[in-house]
Amino acid sequence: MAAVILIWIYVIITTYIMGFGVLHFISSWDCMKKSKPVGKTAGKQGKPYVNHFKESNIVSGLVVVTVYAQFASLFGGVGLVANLILIALCVSIAIIYRDELIEDLFHSGHIFTVDRNGLYYFLIFLLMAYGTSHGIMHYDSDLYHAQAIHWIEDYGIIKGLGNLHVRLAYNSSAFPLSALYSMSFFGGKSYHVMAGFFALVLAWQCLDLKNIVRRGHPVLSDFARIAAIYYLFTVFDEIVAPASDYFLSALVFYVIIHWLDMNIRHEKSLLPYILLSLTALFAVTVKLSAAPMVLLSIIPIYKLLHNRTEKTVKAFWLSVLMAFIIVIPFILRNILISGWLLYPVTFLDFFSVPWKIPKGLAAYDALEIKTFGRGYTDVAQYGDAPLSQWLPEWFSKITGINKLVLILDVVAIAFYIAILLYFLIAVVRNGSKVEKKFGQSKVFDLSHRSMVNIADFLTIGGTMIICLLFWLFSAPLIRYGVVYVWMTAAIVLGRVFIIVYNRLSDKITVWIFRGLVAFLCLWMLYKGVGIVTEDAKRANPKYLYTQQDYGHYEVDSCEVEGLTIYYPTSGDRTGYEPFPSATHDVSAEIQFIGKNIHDGIKSIGE
Repeated sequence: MAAVILIWIYVIITTYIMGFGVLHFISSWDCMKKSKPVGKTAGKQGKPYVNHFKESNIVSGLVVVTVYAQFASLFGGVGLVANLILIALCVSIAIIYRDELIEDLFHSGHIFTVDRNGLYYFLIFLLMAYGTSHGIMHYDSDLYHAQAIHWIEDYGIIKGLGNLHVRLAYNSSAFPLSALYSMSFFGGKSYHVMAGFFALVLAWQCLDLKNIVRRGHPVLSDFARIAAIYYLFTVFDEIVAPASDYFLSALVFYVIIHWLDMNIRHEKSLLPYILLSLTALFAVTVKLSAAPMVLLSIIPIYKLLHNRTEKTVKAFWLSVLMAFIIVIPFILRNILISGWLLYPVTFLDFFSVPWKIPKGLAAYDALEIKTFGRGYTDVAQYGDAPLSQWLPEWFSKITGINKLVLILDVVAIAFYIAILLYFLIAVVRNGSKVEKKFGQSKVFDLSHRSMVNIADFLTIGGTMIICLLFWLFSAPLIRYGVVYVWMTAAIVLGRVFIIVYNRLSDKITVWIFRGLVAFLCLWMLYKGVGIVTEDAKRANPKYLYTQQDYGHYEVDSCEVEGLTIYYPTSGDRTGYEPFPSATHDVSAEIQFIGKNIHDGIKSIGE
């Protein structure tokens, strides 16, 4: 735990400074400022966006540092030198923006403020550090996550690495980030603390749920936070593993909650919508299953181009440039590791390089992922099973509260369609007839602000539904898409609840609100006791100062052109050491493109 805390302090310092510097730089651009004043104050400069969200600098820094780590991996191992360069960048930013940085650090209500609010953040920090220090190591982490991170630490990138171990072609931006902060260059173990750190940032964001008591009524983001808190409870004993699923889920929860907060605040600045859209795009580089998240960019694109000016067009193209910078290292890593643009997507076949993973193997791998997600292991028999065959059996295997939430998702989609149709009718009948027929409706107040908020809600809710369906028809393993399962129901049904709640009498809403708060308190107490009970089974005093290591397995070895490669004597996992490893004897399947492994690996016979 102590080791996790020390690394996290370093992570917070570097990501906070990098995020602050980049956000301050971007918000200083004239095209990203609020509109210039008119009337008596005409001629003055537009005001920069004021950041109202406490975790934004750190999250922005995580995106920036991850992009940096990916670029660094293209040129060599991500270790001591990469960290020294990062520190130099942070020192430079701290010097350039020293006055602004000091003012921001001591801003009232900040994470680092020394008051009761700051104490809450500190306690959550300690709790999540403890959870990250030990727990259940994800099966895939010992299968390939650890090896992927080890390759990045030592080599950065090797052309055709997926030919050695096909799962090493599952490129995720989470792995270069994990390698950057693994501290393996000190000569000890490779720490894996970044999945827990993403969970920490989400937990900090969820802390704002306490404002429900001060506010006296629920808002839509409260329901999203409740779903996120449930998720954090379920993965608390798993975030010790560097699995990309945890990175992605925490990131999607964060983006949606943040967006709903802006919707509630009626945020008018364009910059936060642009930044959140870029963060949603970044989520796709963590895991391809988040691809529909890019639909959120509809909101800022519409805002930028609806009332087109030279300023908004410039902001649009600068946003496109930032999106390109986020995506390009991920794409380059894909091409170099596998020879494919987006492995294992085989219909995007643009390259004929020596290290390319054979198309048949890539296609089979994609089919295996889909089959496994549907609950089967026999690809030959169930790989192309029709919907009527796999869906009922898949649903029957879902257990616990997830099955109930999936049913609620169906209900939520029905409500969403009804709200969408109602909104479209209102738009079509815009004018005096709308005001007469719909303006006094008990369902919607169709003022301009209300219409904009509903449109934003429909975009957010629609994005979650499309993410849910994309997950369902690709690889519907619950842990792959739990964030979509929970957020779809939370957002849509939460909206319906608030619509009904706002139309009830004050006497009724008071009791409903008290019941809701009481339920939340009891529920969190119950879940907290459950965590303590479960953790007692795995508690070990040594994890108070260090972190649980990857698994260790008995291995055998083979040679490929003089290089020793290890593989397990049983099963398919080897953990972090020994290195390099494969799932089986690959001596007859691969060869080096040049004199050694640095020149790349290719499949024999292709």
